[in-house]
Amino acid sequence: MFHLRSRGQSIEATLKQIEHRVLDDVHLPAWARRAAWAATTALVVTVIVAWVVGGSVPVAASVLGAGAAACSVVTLRRRRFRWCVAAAYLSGVSTVAGVGAFWWSRTGSAGPILATSTAVAAVAAATLTAVWVAVAITPVKDSHPDLRQPGRRKWGVRESGATITWPPPCAGPHFPDRT
Repeated sequence: MFHLRSRGQSIEATLKQIEHRVLDDVHLPAWARRAAWAATTALVVTVIVAWVVGGSVPVAASVLGAGAAACSVVTLRRRRFRWCVAAAYLSGVSTVAGVGAFWWSRTGSAGPILATSTAVAAVAAATLTAVWVAVAITPVKDSHPDLRQPGRRKWGVRESGATITWPPPCAGPHFPDRT
């Protein structure tokens, strides 16, 4: 199912592979998921507007925005560190291109719809950049809070509060089958 161990691998190699896979997972807090989904949706809408209305520079910036939005969706689904860093890079480049497209549309003869769309795209890309950089630079000790919590169960005590006796009392004598 997980393709973690092949027949030729030792147990140590399999455990090392599991360790790397766990450390590659990133924890996305609720605020990061919400902000990333909202910014990705806004970026997709502005990309569509730029393709329909825009000129050369806003369309080029919207291609980078589409790449940042697609990489962000993959990151939100897969939750891997590599995808998080790739989304941060693409969002950063898309932010710079979005600011350039906004400047181009404000100084050129672009309409107000295109100027507003490029401004929203630049803000959405900057939001995605901030979210992915914040997630990527989170230290490992803080990155998986659900794994770092101490266990709630105390050894030797049942959920009901009664004490567990060990070894368990026998259920009575066991006679061999007589045929």
